[in-house]
Parts: sequence; structure tokens; C-alpha cells
Amino acid sequence: MRRVLLGLVFFVILGALLPAVAEGQQPPPPPPDTADLVFDREVFFYPQYERRNPFMALLDGSEGGPRFEEIRLISVIYSTNPDLSVALFGPRSGQGEAEQQAARRTYRARRGEQLGNVRILEIQRTRVVVEVEEFGLTEQRIMELQRPGEGGSQ
Repeated sequence: MRRVLLGLVFFVILGALLPAVAEGQQPPPPPPDTADLVFDREVFFYPQYERRNPFMALLDGSEGGPRFEEIRLISVIYSTNPDLSVALFGPRSGQGEAEQQAARRTYRARRGEQLGNVRILEIQRTRVVVEVEEFGLTEQRIMELQRPGEGGSQ
């Protein structure tokens, strides 16, 4: 009886293990997690052309001297050699008395020099061609000598 009982237990265990071993199957995997993790990142692209940085100060410490609006052409010392010509600039008339007293200084500049936000490009007999930089934009302007009878106060 004992033998019959051991034989029966042996067949039950062998019957349970045989299908899995015979087919080489693993037990089914647990169900996959339905929540997929997605990492989104905000990306910024800036244009490739030159633009003023909005976080930089409009005026930095290197911009010394008067601005274009504050000066006028007083005189030109002209030479046939462009490197020897000199332009003289003074305060623009029409300012208040306090501003004129503070800006009585006369500025002297040659071709290629910078005076505040103004760069001298060319000095001619009666006019000076300048390049004015304002807020990162440059523009060519012409400053002409004003003669006493032409609306200039001298």
C-alpha cells in the first residue's frame, strides 16, 4: 500500500512538471506597467542673425563722450591727406543754459575715431560723414557746417 501511495504521489508531481519542462516555457510574465514615463524638455531657438541681447544694458561703461544729438559740427581743418584732416565738434545750440555750461567742451576727431556713439568715416571741406550707432543699429549721417546766415547761431 505504501508503494502504491508513493507511486501515485510520484506520478502527480511528475505530471505537473512534465508539460513545463517538455515545452521549455517560463511562467507568464507579470502584466506590464501601463504608465510610460515621458520626459518633455522645453527648447528655445534663437535666430542666427545679429540681434541686440535684451538682457544687456543699453549703455555700457565704454561709451564715453557725447551722443550725436548733443553735438554739432563747428569747424573743419581740411587736408588733402584724409588722415590729417580734423573735425571740431561743440554743443548743439538750443539746449538749456545749464546743459550748455556743462557741455562747453570742444571735441576734436579724425577719420576712424569714435566720439560717443559717433564714428567719423570721412572728413570733407564743409561736411563730415559719420556713422551713428543707436541700440545696436548703425546709420550713416552727414553733418554740415552751418554758416552764420544759414540758421545756425554763431
